[in-house]
Amino acid sequence: MTLYQLEKMFPDEIQSRIETNPILVLPFGTVEWHSHHLPVGLDGLVAEGICRQAATLADAVLAPVSYWAVGGVPYPYTLNLPIDIIEPLLVAVFEQFGAMGFKVIVPFTGHFGLDQTLTIKRAALTVMDRSPVTILPLTEYDLVTDIYKGDHAAEGETALLWQLYPDLIRLDAVPADEPLDGIIGTDPRGTASAEMGEEILQAIANRIAEVSRRLLSETSPLQRVDFIEAIRAGVKVLNKTSQQRQAMPKKDVPSISTPAYLAHCQAIYAGDYRQAKNLADKKYANLAE
Repeated sequence: MTLYQLEKMFPDEIQSRIETNPILVLPFGTVEWHSHHLPVGLDGLVAEGICRQAATLADAVLAPVSYWAVGGVPYPYTLNLPIDIIEPLLVAVFEQFGAMGFKVIVPFTGHFGLDQTLTIKRAALTVMDRSPVTILPLTEYDLVTDIYKGDHAAEGETALLWQLYPDLIRLDAVPADEPLDGIIGTDPRGTASAEMGEEILQAIANRIAEVSRRLLSETSPLQRVDFIEAIRAGVKVLNKTSQQRQAMPKKDVPSISTPAYLAHCQAIYAGDYRQAKNLADKKYANLAE
C-alpha cells in the first residue's frame, strides 16, 4: 500500500490518482489546552495519524493537516476562532478540491467540540447542495460510536496520542492524588494505553476507508440523495443544540451524544441513510433522546 501525500505530489501524479481513485482525506485539528499531560496540538497530531492510515487503506490522497478550527475550551494556550471565518474557508476548500477532480472528500476533525462539528458538517452540506462532489464530514468518533464516543484529554485521546507519539505523553505531570485540569471523560491515569489507542485508531481508519470507497463506487444517485439528507438531519440537530446553548446554561442542554444521535452515526457507517435521517429527526424533536 502506498501513501499519497498531496503536498509531495507532482501534477501528473495527482491527475493519475484523480483518474484512478478520486478520494481526498483532509485532517483537521487546532491549538488547544489538553490538560498538563498532553500537548496543545493533540487534535491535529491524532487526526493526521488516523488519516494517514485511512488514506493508505483507501488508496486515497492525504491532504496536509490544518490547525485552524472553530471554538475551544476555556483554558490557556487555546485558539478560539469564529465560525464566520472558518466556515466560508471550509466551503471554499471543499469546492476547490471538488473542482480539481476529487469525487469523494473526507474532512476528518480531531477537534470535535459542538461548534467545529457543526461548522465542518454544515460546510460539507453547503457544497454538496450545489456540487456533484460527495463529502463525508467526520469527527473522531462518528464511525466508531459502538467502541469510542470521544472525550477531551481523557483516556481516549490520551491513548490515541500514546499510540502515535508515546514521547508526548506525560502522565506524571500532575501528582497522582491531584486532578487533571480540563479533561472531559475518564481520567487516563491507569486506564489509557498505547494498545487501547491502537484499537481505536485502526477501527476509525478501517471504517473511513470502507465508507469512502462505498461512497465512490457503490452509491447510486438516489443513495447519494439519501446520504445528503441524513447529513442535513444531523446538521439540524447540531444547529438546534448550538442555539439552545446560546440561550441557556450549557448544563441545561442535552449532550449531542445521546442514544439517538450515536445510533444516527452508526446508521451512516452502515449505509442505512434513511434510518440515519429518522434517528436524527427523533433527536431533533427531543434533544434528550
